[in-house]
Amino acid sequence: MTHWFEVFRYELRQQFRRKGYLFVTFGVPILALVIFFGYQLYRDIAGNDEEASTPITEVNQQGKAIGYVDQTPTGLFPPPESYPKVACEPSASELETLKPDQALDQMRSRLIKRISSPYCLRTVITRYPSLAAGQTALEAGDIDALYAIAPNYVETGAVSVYVSTLSIEAQGTESLMRDFLLRSLLISVDAPDYEALYLRLRNPALISENRLTDTGAAEETREDQNFVLVYAFGLLLMLSVFWGGGYLMQSVVQEKESRIIEIMLSSVRPGALLLGKILAMGLLALLQVATLVGTFIAIVAQAGNLVESLGDITVGAGTLVVFAVSFVLGFLLFGSLMAGIGALSTTVRDSQNLVTIVTLPAAVPFFFLTVFVEEPNGRLAVALSLFPLTGPLSMVMRIAVTDVPLVQIALGLVLQMLAVIFAIWLAGRLFRVNTLLMGNMPKLRDLPRLVRG
Repeated sequence: MTHWFEVFRYELRQQFRRKGYLFVTFGVPILALVIFFGYQLYRDIAGNDEEASTPITEVNQQGKAIGYVDQTPTGLFPPPESYPKVACEPSASELETLKPDQALDQMRSRLIKRISSPYCLRTVITRYPSLAAGQTALEAGDIDALYAIAPNYVETGAVSVYVSTLSIEAQGTESLMRDFLLRSLLISVDAPDYEALYLRLRNPALISENRLTDTGAAEETREDQNFVLVYAFGLLLMLSVFWGGGYLMQSVVQEKESRIIEIMLSSVRPGALLLGKILAMGLLALLQVATLVGTFIAIVAQAGNLVESLGDITVGAGTLVVFAVSFVLGFLLFGSLMAGIGALSTTVRDSQNLVTIVTLPAAVPFFFLTVFVEEPNGRLAVALSLFPLTGPLSMVMRIAVTDVPLVQIALGLVLQMLAVIFAIWLAGRLFRVNTLLMGNMPKLRDLPRLVRG
C-alpha cells in the first residue's frame, strides 16, 4: 500500500484552503475569546464589584418579592422590619473577614449574624395579617408567591405556597423563604454558635454514595464525576465522526462529481487512497474539536473554578488507554463506513441522506443511559459494549460506573479492530468498483455484486 502519505498531505492542503474550515477551527475560538475577555475588561473598567458580594448579601439583594402569613399560635415569625436595625451591607474591610480561608473569630461570627439578620430581608419579604390579605396582594401582582406557615409548624414543619401563575419567579422563591425561616429561628442564638448553625443548615449535608464490593468492603462511587468523562468522550467521538467523516464523505463525492478521482485511481490504489483520506480527515477533525473544546474550557476556567465544579475526577492509566484506543478505533470504523457511503453516492445530497445509517448507532448508547447506570453488567449493557458500532461509547460508559472484566474489554477491542479491518476492506472494494461509475446510485440488491467485483 503505497502513496497513502501523498494523499494524506494533499487532503490536508486542500482542507486548509477552505475558508469555512479555517473559520470554524480558528475564527470561532478567537472570536469567542475576544468577546469574553472584552466583556471582562468592560466589567473591570466599569468598576463592577459583583465579586465583592457574598452568598448572604446576594440573598438580601434578591429582586423577588414574596409574602407570608404566620398562623402559629405564638407568632414565631415576626415581620422582618420588626427586628433591630442593622447594617446589612458589609464594608470592604469586612469582606476580607468573610473569605473562606479566614479563621473563625468573634468578629467574623458577629458579622455573619449581623448581615444575615431577618431585618435585611425587609425589602423582599412582607408579612400579611391574614391569608385573604396575602391572596389579594398575590392577585394584584405585588408579590410573586405567598407562603402560609401552618399552626402546627413546630411539630410538622408544614408550609403551603400559593402562586397566581406558574412562572420562573414563583418557582425560585422557595430558597428565599427557607432562608428567612432559618434566620428567624436562630435569631436568639449567640454569634459563635449562630455562625456554625446557620452556615451548616443552609447546606445541611454533602452526601456521597457507596457500594459494597465483592469482598464486602464499602467503595465510594463517583458516577456524577465519572460521567463527565463519558459525556466528554461521547462529545469528542460524535463531533469527530460528524466533522471528520463528513469532510471525508464530501471529499469523495466531490471528487467523483468532478471526475478527479479517476485520475487519482490511475496512480494510487483504492486502499492507499482511502487510508490517506481517513487519516487526514481524522487529524483535521481532532484539530477542530481540540480548538473548540479548549476554548470552552479556557472560558469556563476564567469564569469560575473549573476544578471545583467538576469535582474530584481521577483517571487511571489503564482507563486512559482504553479511552484512547476506543476513540481511535471508533473513528476509523465510522470514517471508513462514511467513506464507503461516499463511494456509493453520486451527489452530496445522496450521501447526506444515508449518513444517518452510520451516525445513529454511535449515539445509541446515550438512549440507554439509565441501563448503564443501574445494570452496567447486565446483558443489554454487555451486548452494546461488544457490538462494534455501539462498542466505543458503551464500553466507556460501563468503565465509568463499574469494574468491567478484562476479558470483556479485550474482546470488545478485538471485535472493534476486526470491524475496522472489514470496514476499510469494504470501503476499498466500493472505491475500486464504484467510484468510476456515474449516474444513479446502486440499489441495495446490487451491493453484493459490487463487493465481489
